[in-house]
Amino acid sequence: MQHASAFPILVAAIVAAVVTAATVGQSKPDFSGEWILNRAASVLSPGADGMQSGTVRIDHREPMFRYAATFSAAGGTPIKYTFELPSDGREVASGPQAAGGMGTLRWDADALILTSRIERPGGEMTIVFRYELVDRGRRLRAVERLRGSDHDQDNVWIFDRRE
Repeated sequence: MQHASAFPILVAAIVAAVVTAATVGQSKPDFSGEWILNRAASVLSPGADGMQSGTVRIDHREPMFRYAATFSAAGGTPIKYTFELPSDGREVASGPQAAGGMGTLRWDADALILTSRIERPGGEMTIVFRYELVDRGRRLRAVERLRGSDHDQDNVWIFDRRE
């Protein structure tokens, strides 16, 4: 009878070893590429909904993530921004030094979570993006949550991979 009580422990140890071996071999997705805004598939809040076109270029060499974007509204000056962060969750100064911005990038399963905090005269603004590859890597989904400004927003940006 004592052998029967050890069986569940042995099974649990084998399952744990198999799960560990399976997850060790898995790699994180590579977000590298050029991505074109799919305006029709995106769901944008007032303020962001004026964007008519956009291009994002990502150079992702784990752990470094380099992002460059250009967005255009009808009749407006293009908006350009870039950032470079490691995906290890460390808080890093980002943006113009005078803005007092800090950013982190971390993995959440196969998604990358970007959190940016910007000190402004009216208080802190926080922007969180969840980047995911969808449709077998043919699309990039960027779910945005912006708080602490005069136009808090929740947006879902969809980008198609440029072939």
